[in-house]
Amino acid sequence: MLTSTLVVGGSLLGTGSATAADGAGAGVTAVLQPTMESEEISVEPGRTEEGGLFTLKTADGTIQTYCIDIDHGVRLDKSVEYQEADWKSSSLGGAAKADAAAKIRWILENSYPKVTDLTALAKTVGADKLSKQDAAAGTQAAIWHFSDGKTHATPKNANAAKLTAYLVGDTNKGIAAEPKPSLTIAPEAVAGKTGDKLGPFTLNSSADEVKLSVSGDTAGKAALVDKDGKPVGALKGPIAKDTQFFLAVPADAADGSATVSASASTVVPTGRVFLSKGYTTESHSQTMILAGSSKLNVTDTAKATWTKAKGAILAATSEVDCAQGGVEVTVTNTGDQPATVTVQPGTSVTVQPGKSGKALVPVAEDTAYDIKVSGPNGFAQEFKGVLDCKVTSVTTPSASPSATASASVPAGTKATASASATPGGGLAATGGSSATPVLAGVAGALVLAGGAAVFVLRRRGRHSGNAA
Repeated sequence: MLTSTLVVGGSLLGTGSATAADGAGAGVTAVLQPTMESEEISVEPGRTEEGGLFTLKTADGTIQTYCIDIDHGVRLDKSVEYQEADWKSSSLGGAAKADAAAKIRWILENSYPKVTDLTALAKTVGADKLSKQDAAAGTQAAIWHFSDGKTHATPKNANAAKLTAYLVGDTNKGIAAEPKPSLTIAPEAVAGKTGDKLGPFTLNSSADEVKLSVSGDTAGKAALVDKDGKPVGALKGPIAKDTQFFLAVPADAADGSATVSASASTVVPTGRVFLSKGYTTESHSQTMILAGSSKLNVTDTAKATWTKAKGAILAATSEVDCAQGGVEVTVTNTGDQPATVTVQPGTSVTVQPGKSGKALVPVAEDTAYDIKVSGPNGFAQEFKGVLDCKVTSVTTPSASPSATASASVPAGTKATASASATPGGGLAATGGSSATPVLAGVAGALVLAGGAAVFVLRRRGRHSGNAA
């Protein structure tokens, strides 16, 4: 889920955090590394891919992922980042994909690298033995059965093929529950009157303990409280789903703002989706799903703004909704006057005091979007991103099995010399028409125009890579 927010009330103009532009994000942000544990997989008649386990590097550790988006190219430039996200914002979103998502999560919980005893795993599946490369390829092929509908995907290695057959067989009953996020605060921004409790903020986390704090020039005037007004500073786990808290602002406080922060240390649950943070089709990369992680430090922030002024007090957020095929913009009005807000292209939402309004902006698959939101008193917001909700690419031309390495590389980029990866540490390059693209980095910019802050939309996860 990607969000950013701008708030305005009377003559007060406050800005939400520009997290996508400055590299921050909810939960885990990581950079894809150029090697992987992999082997050849026959994906369908006439098509072979190098498939297996990717490694992504975080600020203080590593995570491992598999591809759930085989027909989109993977981009390996070191500046390309991935962001943890919910299923809803990916190709696993929606009721139609619920069974596939459950099957994939079962695979992740019952195979490599979550299962480290490969001797025992080989015995379970009837294989002679399983190397890490065998296990990674066997697991990836099984995932592609459900994520991409590649029901013929089979590793060329016989032992790996036995693992795939076991993982997609009747033993796989699925795990329906979506794993908890490592750490998220929603919404990313709120606005309100002095003397009120601003919020609620909703916290979700897989951590055993989450620490909360407030910072900013006027932070001393505000305090974090629960629904009963009692102070909160640290939440002990397991953290209840949708835990709520507020920011209490004294009635005598001057107009101002504060940043609410949450921090924790946790092992991120398998099954979390990771999305490319590219904001153009050229910088976009495949969607991935988490297979394993070390214990990582995670953070998230939100912005609170308050004013004594009369009039509409607006805050806007956005969320990619793959089930609806677009981006849903939500505008909240905590002021005392109604406001009509324009959501381009061509949609207006009138939001009454104390209410919120929503507008869905349809976006074509594999298309970069730029949604402008504007309202009274200079309120302005811009949301940017690339919609990647389907596993079939509509922008990358298909290539024959004998296609050259550069067949699916966008113009202006350079393919590597070899189109195949070396098992156990090969160059990562699955998917995207069996090619091996090494592509330009993520583009994300903070644009200022007409005195109104413009924010790049934050993507909380989505895109996985294939290896070739």
